[in-house]
Amino acid sequence: MFMTATLKIIARFSNNNKQKCCKRYFCSTMTFRDTEKEVTIKAPWGNIAGLTWGDPSKSPVFLAPGRMEPCSAFRPLVLRLPRDFFYVAVDFPGNGFSDHFPKGLRFTTYDFVPTVVKVQEHFGWNRFAYVGHSLGAAVGKIFNMVYPGRLTRIVDLDPVPAYHIVVHSDMASWYALMYGEHYTDDAYRKHTGGKERAPLYSYQQAKEMFMKAQGLTEEAADCNLERLLEPVANGLYRLTYDQRMKSTFVLPYTADNLRAMYTQTDVPTLALLAQDVVAHRVYDHVPFVMDATAWPNGNYTYKVVPGNHDVHVNNPDTIANDVAKFLLEGTSNKSKL
Repeated sequence: MFMTATLKIIARFSNNNKQKCCKRYFCSTMTFRDTEKEVTIKAPWGNIAGLTWGDPSKSPVFLAPGRMEPCSAFRPLVLRLPRDFFYVAVDFPGNGFSDHFPKGLRFTTYDFVPTVVKVQEHFGWNRFAYVGHSLGAAVGKIFNMVYPGRLTRIVDLDPVPAYHIVVHSDMASWYALMYGEHYTDDAYRKHTGGKERAPLYSYQQAKEMFMKAQGLTEEAADCNLERLLEPVANGLYRLTYDQRMKSTFVLPYTADNLRAMYTQTDVPTLALLAQDVVAHRVYDHVPFVMDATAWPNGNYTYKVVPGNHDVHVNNPDTIANDVAKFLLEGTSNKSKL
């Protein structure tokens, strides 16, 4: 009977690609997996789509994804975290099931901050913990500065875009990437055209493309594609993300600017840096990222973890205990990890 029940569970979780990314984890986390719910939040520019896990009455944890990454990429990590919290992850505008920003103009990292505000207002949170990957970490840095006192803890998962710098001699190339190239005739038509003009792929083609471009495992690619692909016909799909998401939208700060802006916070912060990224010396121009003494309030810790930029979805076990311990330190709760 046990084997029969197990096989039924496996069959149910194998019905579509949405569950593939969890096949290594559902044995120990199935009950929590069953709490997953879709959420839709109204915003002036359209709908914000997301996923939630756990009991809404518990302490909230907001999870912000990276560029061209949907909220489902957090599922493997969330299913390894304590059930002491209510987890909410959203698709940023232009990604996943969320509506796009209005067509035409460029946007910057600052334009994603209102998404966080809308989520907080929707759930009625006073304060909450923030977990951000890549672009999501950069958005969290800005949110923490412009809405001080709202965050209880910050977890930065390989926050490369948050530490992107532009020196004065590079302003011309930065402007070309950020604005100039967007307003060429061809690029503008592409960026403002409808999804009907998007190329078509088989699921396997799209999957292999994401695995190669982002260094994703098969399961990680499935987690991403479940909210980035739309079926068309004849077994073909198209990607639905906003084409403007392919461009850079970081602002031209120097290393000194970033240090002055970021290190003044007193919110406990844990930065988990991917070893593969550190090995490419990506953080060398901002040495305070790997120097806890540079943060005068003594609230900052960092750790270099094995893996690439997407370690949170490729191998969540690598970071789950660190994230869990850090979140629990902000509560009086104890949990079996």
